[in-house]
Amino acid sequence: MTKISPFKGVLYNRKLFKNLSKVTTPPYDVISSEQQEAFYKKHPYNAIRLILGKDFPGDTDLNNKYSRSAGFFKAWLKNNILIQDQEPSIYVYEQKFMFKNQKISRFGYVALFKIEEFEAGRIFPHENTLSKPKTDRLELIRACNANFEPIFTLYIDDKNKVTKVLKKAIKRKPIVEIKDSQKTAHRIWSISGKGILNKIIKEMSNRQIYIADGHHRYEASLKHRNEMRNLAHKSTGEEAYNFIMMYFTNIFEKGLLILPIHRLIKQLDLRQIISLLNSLQELFDVTELKFTNKSEASTRKKLFKLMSQAIEGEHTFGMYINGFNKYYLLKLKNEKAAEKFIDHSKPKEWRKLDVTILHSIVIKNLLNVADNQIEEKIRFSHSDDEALDLVKSGQYKLALLLNPTKVEQIISVASKYEKMPQKSTFFYPKLESGLVMYRMEYPEKFAF
Repeated sequence: MTKISPFKGVLYNRKLFKNLSKVTTPPYDVISSEQQEAFYKKHPYNAIRLILGKDFPGDTDLNNKYSRSAGFFKAWLKNNILIQDQEPSIYVYEQKFMFKNQKISRFGYVALFKIEEFEAGRIFPHENTLSKPKTDRLELIRACNANFEPIFTLYIDDKNKVTKVLKKAIKRKPIVEIKDSQKTAHRIWSISGKGILNKIIKEMSNRQIYIADGHHRYEASLKHRNEMRNLAHKSTGEEAYNFIMMYFTNIFEKGLLILPIHRLIKQLDLRQIISLLNSLQELFDVTELKFTNKSEASTRKKLFKLMSQAIEGEHTFGMYINGFNKYYLLKLKNEKAAEKFIDHSKPKEWRKLDVTILHSIVIKNLLNVADNQIEEKIRFSHSDDEALDLVKSGQYKLALLLNPTKVEQIISVASKYEKMPQKSTFFYPKLESGLVMYRMEYPEKFAF
């Protein structure tokens, strides 16, 4: 049984902040060091001080970025910079944004999820995790006893039952409304009526949950829960550390947008390029889209349009080589011919992913980039124009362009307890950090 729960959210004091966008940020893992510095300067109470503190030369085990985050959190609560709600609530969260000249809205809600091992079959990851970022998030939880950012999750509700209940409950002005630097509007409503809350809890009880973004934070919270249970010697399962703050959205939500993540190759000489072009002809139907300086923009649009027209079961990619006045459209000729390059120990759902085929055939086999060389030799970009412009400028030699991974593919791979290849998905837009937070209030007998 999947258990979600309302909670007494911690929010910025709206009476003190006319413009909350000055104190909110994107998620910690997409913030560069330059952006971190900018957020520090933006406002003395910016959430960057909670989610991504600075390291200093004199830091110790007792005085470091994690202890400073805890100090800020405690002080801001004491001085009413942050205020905790009096009633347990679920927080409806809507984002409105523009993408390729289209107005899009994504609707979901923030609540607590009772932490489960993946083996229980109620929550499914789709990405591998790394030890360093997991340790980083674990140290933050240990120091602050809080979740400052919800992780992004998906559920399946083909009849849209949960969303219908939520939309009936928000026929009023939101409690938070901001626009971020990307012009995305973020709106939050709180729902505290027991009848409505019980409906949502009941509707979610038999639904499986899929992690979209936040795998490191989830696994850090799972480890923290286990640590706390060991310290307590006895757990009812209802203590605060058994729960994690999540954003839930339906996979059938019209505004659920997944962007592709393109691959850029930095080092490639002319001999390697000629060899690549010759080898591609054997496995792919290769179409050249030539352009001049005047026609480049329209040809670029044509390339992505042709890529998007790939039918079910067709594996279509784009390619651009620095110094060549042409784009390439690549269509895999035959899945069976590609099978010899792909790991057969993996389930078929994984083997049929575009990103699997691209990495197995082109990156690993034709370009000879091993798995342990990926971070060194490849840059990733979720922006079509950025990817091509970086190659056009000469900073990178080759762009390999993909179509977006479909949400159904994520669900099918995750349901097989399999992980997607690295950098397979980019959910857009990101959730804003600092809109609502979860303060873990431990029972006194477990305090330490």
